[in-house]
Amino acid sequence: MVSQWLHQNAIAFFDPDNVEGLPLICMGPSDLSPPGMPDDHVCESWLGPLGEQIYWIRPQDERLYWLTGGNPRTAKEVETRAYFFFSKRSEKNPKLTWLSFRDAFKKQRVKKMLCTSILGADPQDIGFVRPDDLGEQQIEYFHHHCKDGATRHIRQSMYIHFDLRFLAKIAIGVGFNLFGRKALETEYSDQLHKALWHRSGEQLPSLRGATAFSQERDPRFTRFTGQEYAVTVAVVPSAAGVVLNLNIGAHGTWTIMCASLEGLSTKDMELIKEGRVMVLYRWLQKGFALPMHEFIAHRAGSVLHSELDELTRRGDAGLEYFRSL
Repeated sequence: MVSQWLHQNAIAFFDPDNVEGLPLICMGPSDLSPPGMPDDHVCESWLGPLGEQIYWIRPQDERLYWLTGGNPRTAKEVETRAYFFFSKRSEKNPKLTWLSFRDAFKKQRVKKMLCTSILGADPQDIGFVRPDDLGEQQIEYFHHHCKDGATRHIRQSMYIHFDLRFLAKIAIGVGFNLFGRKALETEYSDQLHKALWHRSGEQLPSLRGATAFSQERDPRFTRFTGQEYAVTVAVVPSAAGVVLNLNIGAHGTWTIMCASLEGLSTKDMELIKEGRVMVLYRWLQKGFALPMHEFIAHRAGSVLHSELDELTRRGDAGLEYFRSL
């Protein structure tokens, strides 16, 4: 879910005149079982930016069943295999497919093999290897089972507390950077540290905030606290302390108190004033910091922030490029 939103942010700023690779989208573990696949592995289905099909055979860690790509530590230590197919739409922009394939699975130990015959380029130039005997067997299997019109079943799993540890980490980090060690020496900060080590089935720590699935969100709040195609981080004062709100692309939002009032002074609260907002465009390596009242005025449409407005229109145009292919 989070990966999908971040991917949407990335493709919005694709520039057809300056082509770069785009991240793949994980669809989830499939029902495919190619020959030679170990019993404790899954065949995960991924999509490229133009509908390319990628099948990654990797270990399945049931403790982290909800994570895209499985256990990130295992993926770095164990060599795995991935099989790549061009799509018919790849002809619209073959360089985009080529560079996206090049950049795929950079942080994992993956043997990448191409299942489509191409002319005029060598896949080994972008990190692919020639298939061994097992690779040839598995490629033949994918060709046989993944023809046009074939029905496949994909599993997607959710863990409702998937974001608990992350929220605790970001709260501790922001609280410490704003107010120093005293923000980490309160009863509330003890609960944040408990959240770092929370395991499924244990009692939840007493945190103030809302995770992705902890309560129903007003969609207007989600849209109002975020910026299209960006990650937005807002820090605002409250009666209980300082609250952080994280928003991805105006699609998903999280809230967590990062410092309780008991550890803060009047001077500390003056640092926050009415609130601060950071709008981050990772794909463009750009960021904007502005007071909360300016961000609210921009989102309400009363006083637009010229640069944020321009980037939104640019992102709209980027998505339209893919819709019109």
